[in-house]
Amino acid sequence: MSPDDYILKAISIMISLMILPFAYLLKIKCKSWVAPSVVFTLFWFLLTFLPLVVMFSVPSNPFAMVYIFACLLAFSMPSLLTTWTPKNTKNEQKSTVSADIYNSSFLTISFYSMQIVVVLCIFINLSIQGYSPYDFLTDLTGTAYRYLNDRYSGNIEANFFSRTGTLLNYTANCIGGLIIARKTNPKKLLVFLFSFVPACLYMVVYADKGTLFQCAAFFYSGVLVARISSGDFSLTNKKTNRVIFFSLICLLPILILSFLARGIGGGTTEETIDKLLYYFSSYAFGHFYAFSDWFSSVYSGYSIAHFVDSGENTYGLYTFMALFKALGSTAFIPEGYYDEYYNFNNIIQSNIYTMFRGTITDFSAFGALTYFLLSGLFFNAGYISMLKNARPIFSPAIYMCFIAYTYSSFLISIMTWNSIFAVFILVSLLLWINRVAYGKRLVLRSTQTH
Repeated sequence: MSPDDYILKAISIMISLMILPFAYLLKIKCKSWVAPSVVFTLFWFLLTFLPLVVMFSVPSNPFAMVYIFACLLAFSMPSLLTTWTPKNTKNEQKSTVSADIYNSSFLTISFYSMQIVVVLCIFINLSIQGYSPYDFLTDLTGTAYRYLNDRYSGNIEANFFSRTGTLLNYTANCIGGLIIARKTNPKKLLVFLFSFVPACLYMVVYADKGTLFQCAAFFYSGVLVARISSGDFSLTNKKTNRVIFFSLICLLPILILSFLARGIGGGTTEETIDKLLYYFSSYAFGHFYAFSDWFSSVYSGYSIAHFVDSGENTYGLYTFMALFKALGSTAFIPEGYYDEYYNFNNIIQSNIYTMFRGTITDFSAFGALTYFLLSGLFFNAGYISMLKNARPIFSPAIYMCFIAYTYSSFLISIMTWNSIFAVFILVSLLLWINRVAYGKRLVLRSTQTH
């Protein structure tokens, strides 16, 4: 990079650092670390600061960083304008009523049943696509690589079992997060394994890393909802941090195996390590630099990658793609959503441009700010509703979808996939049945005591 590039990088880092005290001010205002505005802001602090610092030799546009900050401010505005009284910051009933509502046989049985069905769906889907489990046992990386090539070449057809498996996997992880806190230690481990083994199979067999991390987001959303229900508004704690740390250690070899399934292990050991670092860097940090380069192309006319801009807004296609497809849209969308690949000196490459590119393309820069304002208003209202109600149904499902919305924002809008709507409906249905069953349990206990 030139001296000017280093100055611009330093400015970008300073702007990113400003997000952290802003998040803390939001926490003070909302009296909670788990309020949507706080979570979304902290997430994007990490997703900008880490790429900027770790990949310091890659140039960035500070105006892209300013725009991301503006989007965070727009999203947080509803919570800044909310009067956070004791009534909507801590429901006294939660410690005695809601803390026990998720500790039910119904939710536990539903969780295990769904994950068993997910594994069955994986094997049935493999059979439909012409693969045998034996192929994976004898040549795991080679078979997974062939499956990946078939997927990218369009030879893998989506079917009822593949869609059902994905939906149940996401839903089960929401429920797994809800129920794990009330289990004894051996049962906690079992819930944890059942939560992530199917997703790990997705990663190894399908070379699909996205499902595992999306499942982790759904699982943690359930953990947070369970904490909030018991009056705990911490985003994390020492126990959670230990679990995350050891999970990452266990996940690392599976992640490496998934990368090797892409056929990068054919050279020398040094070449394989270089390729692994290239993939890790691209997947972990490429999103910010790709967006920054695209933002530069649109608003300054200069970029490293070549972008084709029609100059026309797409009026919600990238933000609400699932709804557009449901309404019969035939607009062509590439397999990876964008054809352009940002590449800098062959040390980082990505076609992940974050949700911000899609919202700007859909609604313009100003319209995107309005979209984030409305999104913040919706999720803030759902969060307040969850706090005010002792046995809520829809608001916990909204909060779970918000965590998924936050996680996927580094990639694209969560509403690109229709699974998020199905997860909301199914989780709400399970919580409704559980509330009815809980009410009957209370009546039965009252009858027995009298």
